[in-house]
Formats: sequence, C-alpha cells, structure tokens
Amino acid sequence: MNSATEVVRDAEGKPLAYYEEESREGVRWAEDLCPAEGAPLAAVAERVVVDLAGWGTTTQALLGRALAERGARVEREFDTYTHALSGSSKPPGPVRLPEKLAPFAAEAVDPQALRAAYRAAYPPGHPDHGMSTFDDLQRLMNGTLMGPLLPTSTVLIDTERDTAVAAVLAHDCPGAPPLEGPWISEVFRDPEPAYRGIGALLLRHVLWLSAEAGLPALGLSVTAGNPAARRYEGMGFVRTEQWADLFIH
Repeated sequence: MNSATEVVRDAEGKPLAYYEEESREGVRWAEDLCPAEGAPLAAVAERVVVDLAGWGTTTQALLGRALAERGARVEREFDTYTHALSGSSKPPGPVRLPEKLAPFAAEAVDPQALRAAYRAAYPPGHPDHGMSTFDDLQRLMNGTLMGPLLPTSTVLIDTERDTAVAAVLAHDCPGAPPLEGPWISEVFRDPEPAYRGIGALLLRHVLWLSAEAGLPALGLSVTAGNPAARRYEGMGFVRTEQWADLFIH
C-alpha cells in the first residue's frame, strides 16, 4: 500500500475524500476511498467519478451506492468481520480434529498440493467463483499478496490419501484491529461430503492457535450472499463494516 494518502479536492481545493493509490492487474486503484469529515456524500461522488474516471476503488457501502448511481460498476460487495482474541471473555479453546486429518503449518506446504481443493472449493455458482486464481493463492502463500503468513496458518492433510483438503491462511498485515491488523485471506476445503464441517473446525483451530500466540484479533471479509457469514458469526466474528469494489467509468 502506498504510504502517502492521496486527496480528492473540490473546485476550491478543499479535501473531499482520501485514498491510497494502488494497482490491481494494471488498473489504477483507489484503496480505502473515504469521505473527508463533513463532506457531503453527493459532492464526494460527483467529484470522484470525474477525477478518478477509469480507476477502480474499494470504499464503504454508502459511498459505493452513491458512485453506482453515477455510473460506476459494482464488482463486489462484501462485509468485514473481526474476532477479538486477547482479553476476550470467551477465548477460543483447542479443537479435536479427525484423526486422519493432520494439521501442517501452511508455510511448509507446497501450494501445488492445494490446487485441486482450492479449485473445487469455488465452483460455478459460489459467491466467490472467479474472484481469485491459483496464482493468487501462490502469492498469498509466499507472502507477496497480503504480507507474510502467520505461523498459525494451517493446512489439513488427509493422511490416508496423502492429499491436502483444507486451509486457513492468516497474514501479518499492518495496522490495528478491527479494520486492519492480522487478517485471514482464505478459508476453504475440499467440498467432498467426507470433509463436511472441517472448514469450520480448522478455522476454530486457527483461532485457538492465534489466541495462544497472543494475537489481539483476526479479521476477514465475506462476499455478500455467502452463507459462510452466518457460520463466522456463530464462532464469534462481529461485522465491522460493509464495502464495495467498483470500476469508475
């Protein structure tokens, strides 16, 4: 992320919004586009669609809707969640995993071993189908996409089949909870019926490891319409904000 905050200004030079300039697949991107304090939302949207024409942006849902009303194309709507670990009145406890499923530190696993499970986990019709590629998974695992993997990141191996069947990847991201800091990028499993429920078990396992490691919290994002949100809420994750990714024409 660019350390310098960029500014959208009105005709008089007063700040209307702030963002961090990034690039996604060759497209200039206004990350965390946020209205300046007291700036009218309509005025912000009117200026953004002019000054950032041809860009993509990630912004909170209210500004996203105002941009969409002015012709921006919504690519994804999603919610962010946080799970407090340090100081929690109900800290995560250890989880008993099925005997044939052995946990391994994700940093010690070749991403190729997860290719089949990763592809099967997001079939056509899944809310996240097409959102990420195997190359993205490789970059997540080598730390170049979201920062280094935390040691609590875990892959489950079916020892009877010698096959990787599930993973939870967490990263040492900068910033502080609840909207930044340690962050889960992936929670997925092989969709075979034999592995039903292990995604949730593995996530609980990683939450416990993270609490034992002294992490203050773990965040994650969930695409709108993904039923997994209810499961995360049942584990103690709390929604923090609604967001949208958009392309500005």
